[in-house]
Amino acid sequence: MIKNSYRPCVAAAAAVILSFLLASCGGGGGGGGGKAVSTNVSASVSAVHVGESFFISWSSANADSCQASGAAGWESTVAVSGTQWFSPTEPANLNFTLTCTGKAGSASSSAAVTVNPASAVATGSNVAQIVVDSGPSGNEINMPYVSVTICRPGTDICQTIDHILVDTGSYGLRIIAPGVISSSLALPSVNAASGNALGECAQFASGFTWGSVNSADVKISGETALSVPIEVIGNTATAFSQIPDDCSSTGSNMGTVATMGAKGILGVGLFKEDCGSVCASRIIPGTYYECDGTACTGTTAPLSKQVANPVAFFPLNNNGVMLELPSVSTGGASALSGKLTFGIGTQENNQLAGTTIYRADSRGNFKTIYKGKTYNSSFLDSGSNGLFFPDSTIRGCTLSTDFYCPSSPLALSAVNAAYDSSSSGTVNFTIESVDKLNSASVAASIGGNTGSFGFSGFDWGFPFFFGRKVFVTLEAANTPGGTGPFWAY
Repeated sequence: MIKNSYRPCVAAAAAVILSFLLASCGGGGGGGGGKAVSTNVSASVSAVHVGESFFISWSSANADSCQASGAAGWESTVAVSGTQWFSPTEPANLNFTLTCTGKAGSASSSAAVTVNPASAVATGSNVAQIVVDSGPSGNEINMPYVSVTICRPGTDICQTIDHILVDTGSYGLRIIAPGVISSSLALPSVNAASGNALGECAQFASGFTWGSVNSADVKISGETALSVPIEVIGNTATAFSQIPDDCSSTGSNMGTVATMGAKGILGVGLFKEDCGSVCASRIIPGTYYECDGTACTGTTAPLSKQVANPVAFFPLNNNGVMLELPSVSTGGASALSGKLTFGIGTQENNQLAGTTIYRADSRGNFKTIYKGKTYNSSFLDSGSNGLFFPDSTIRGCTLSTDFYCPSSPLALSAVNAAYDSSSSGTVNFTIESVDKLNSASVAASIGGNTGSFGFSGFDWGFPFFFGRKVFVTLEAANTPGGTGPFWAY
């Protein structure tokens, strides 16, 4: 996972202006100063089925107050801009109306959503909706989110948490504790062999997370995984109050919603455990720790206690996932939704037909050949918010310095090949300037240089998933396409 902030100061007025942009661009202030009031309401979908979730995004200009009406759960005073999630329980025709008032008068707009009866054919208990919006902190791009329910094992004491990042580049569920996880859950600790509580440092290209390992029942759509070890990031218990030096030295702390851009990470990559046999057999600095209340020291962690991919714990659809997203045109999209389907070849809605299989090595990598050079460390990573690859010929951005900013949308191509050369295929892709994007864009074909992150490889981030069905097959799992790990699209 590579996640970067990208938003520059944009001269064209956007409906929702981010707080840090207001500070740096000289914006801010309340009221409209006599200017006309305008509103905008949009829905992530036009139609859903009972059991599916969707969100409403709204914004206004020159407004002092806004009133929502027309749908249950939407009848209240709301902020002048924002996002709200809905999970309808019965069929209905919903009309989300927003009326905002300012010094120069008022304005209204609305969005309609049809809620159809539950349909196993259209959705299925193995399908979760992916939404792409500006995130819980309001300034994200190319971040695919799902809602996840966690429960105290064996009980109905549960909490559903939205804006969990779907990450095919990592393994395991990690949820931020402060301000997100309810203390009433009281998830039981997973203990090291010594009996002390087990802690974990998870390392990403963008930084690290630090927290405790706890056990939870995990529910996503109609799938349930029982007693899964998860990471509770930023656990406020005394035992985890001090971050070990060999963890904090690995980068920036991603342990808040603002820094992560999500309330947690759902790692659905190619492997079951996040570290595997190496952490089970010896102490690896900056990974697992036993914490006795006074200090945390490195320890081994058996496979059964490592933070794990919940998909592997599902009773049936447990051999992998499929991500399906629509295409995104040049200039980006202000809203996007897709599907996260569990299982490969286990039901009618997750068949591999029509795809090419790209087998991965023991680290989850295949090969990419770009401009005559072969990159052996290549992977599909929905948790990265851009396509990251080395190319010194593409102009970098002035404002968003980790990204590329070509003068006009740049059409490129590369060849992906299985690590064992058993298959290959050309990928055509586009890179457009981050600095020229409208600040309302939540999805766009953007990219940056991997050199900023200390490795030479090809990270096919979230824009790769636009307009594709992408399969992620777990290591050692059996599918109609053979045994994992492999990618297919």
